[in-house]
Amino acid sequence: MVAALKFAHSNLDGLKVKELVDKKGIEWYINHCAALAATTGVASGMGGPATMVLGVPADMANTIAQQFRVTMAVIYHKTGSYSLSFDEFMKIVAVSLGVEVGTQVVVRVAAEIFKRLTAKIAGKFIPLLGGVIGGGLNYGFIKAQGKAMLALDFDKLSRSA
Repeated sequence: MVAALKFAHSNLDGLKVKELVDKKGIEWYINHCAALAATTGVASGMGGPATMVLGVPADMANTIAQQFRVTMAVIYHKTGSYSLSFDEFMKIVAVSLGVEVGTQVVVRVAAEIFKRLTAKIAGKFIPLLGGVIGGGLNYGFIKAQGKAMLALDFDKLSRSA
């Protein structure tokens, strides 16, 4: 899971995030990412167990990517910066998830994201309803992350770093 987080961060296009936030606004961007996360949530749960084998890993990867995009968008919106090292970025993700920042923050963040995203898997066993559950939970997760990020005091974060 840590490797997946590093991959998601290394493929995050901060400049594109900046341009979209500048053009459309932070609320639009959060809603857009939530809708993209909901799409794979619906797709991975529509067929019940038949679509879960391939759908769940793809859904988790997309949801993490959308979470990181929202995180970068809010960081840019609040600080003007759209390029952070992996370690700096993960500290902010950790705080937004309520994970204590300290040693092995990446491992703690990975465990928390995994816990939150796997909690919805049971509902995906029911065809069609699983799609509604998966899409709704993904959408809600990304919206909650956006709200948590917007509530962070970045001045306080930078002083404690």
